[in-house]
Amino acid sequence: MIGVCRMGIMAVLLLLAGCSSEEGAWAPAPQAWQDMSIRVETRPVVLRAGMNEFLVIANRQQRGFTSDLMVDVRTDHSGWKQAMPDGALGVYRRALPVKDVQHDHLYVRLQRKGQQGELVFSLTATKAGH
Repeated sequence: MIGVCRMGIMAVLLLLAGCSSEEGAWAPAPQAWQDMSIRVETRPVVLRAGMNEFLVIANRQQRGFTSDLMVDVRTDHSGWKQAMPDGALGVYRRALPVKDVQHDHLYVRLQRKGQQGELVFSLTATKAGH
């Protein structure tokens, strides 16, 4: 009887795990700037109205991460804010407000070696991996 209960509990846990997929996770495609690939992630993984932490990850093609980059970010409802480097790994973090996940954007301003560029990422959720 105990074995049947354990199997039932395992079945319920597996069912719940299957239901908790990253549906609605924000997974924008990387964008290129200079010799870098710029990727963005969030915490929490599924964007919601309110404060969200944005991670801007800059990889130099063929050379790994870059640390000589200045990154500023904003949403449609905030001014430009400097994203802080997380070590020397090419990861920059900043929490910003999001009001409308379906229509807002993340703007990323990059400065490196006297050059400046700006990228725009739509906050509309896409299923991770698509």
